[in-house]
Amino acid sequence: MPPLAADQNSHGTTADFIDTLSSFSRLHRAQRWEGTFGEFLANILPGHAVALARTSHEYVWDMLRWHGRAAQPDAPESVRARELFKRELFGIDEPLSRVVDYFKAAAAGSDVGRRLLLMLGPPSGGKSTLAILLKRGLEEYSRTDEGALYAIRGSPLRENPLNLIPTSLRAEFRDRYGVHIGGELSPWARDFVEREFEGDFVRVPVERVFLNEASRIGIGTYAPHDPTTADIADLVGSVDLAKVAQIGDEGDPRAWSWSGAVY
Repeated sequence: MPPLAADQNSHGTTADFIDTLSSFSRLHRAQRWEGTFGEFLANILPGHAVALARTSHEYVWDMLRWHGRAAQPDAPESVRARELFKRELFGIDEPLSRVVDYFKAAAAGSDVGRRLLLMLGPPSGGKSTLAILLKRGLEEYSRTDEGALYAIRGSPLRENPLNLIPTSLRAEFRDRYGVHIGGELSPWARDFVEREFEGDFVRVPVERVFLNEASRIGIGTYAPHDPTTADIADLVGSVDLAKVAQIGDEGDPRAWSWSGAVY
């Protein structure tokens, strides 16, 4: 091939790849949102109440179905839900089906949702790959309209703003929107609302959040530890002595260091 033709072909390939990147960016560009809880109730909640009140199991189950919907729209639900793992995991259809069934049952409110999902098997059996695929799938899903997530701005736990609704008003909320709110505010959030807004939860700031393992937003990572030396603080955090010195009270919610893999 003449050099000029080769250069033109290379340029065309590069341009095509750049177009592909641009298309991907447009497709996955998420709309950011910030406002007060009152604005959230007025502008975001209507029409999306069921999605915004989902539990973590329901969210994962919806994510699995979302990934399979475009690729296999006519396939059975159980097959579509395994689409996320199709390109990376082979020959373990039965274990994958059990994982999918776990999330399906937990999302439906079964007691199985109270149990941890333990993946046990030999090395190179696909356990870590499966976990990575779930995390990457959640990150992508959270950047879509269907997977939009909102949290109290500044909360180290990225708490669902619907937890701001007082218990005495939740029955009315259920009658109006058809969803149940089962979560409770953390000690940090309760202190934040009282200290910064004098209990006026309608003025509490809310923002859209995007799941991201690297930024420790919604997805935690816990490396293997020796059971004899492992510290529970690696999972749930611990008291920050520097903050205790500033605040003067070890029991103050602000004195806790949210540095664990879970909290």
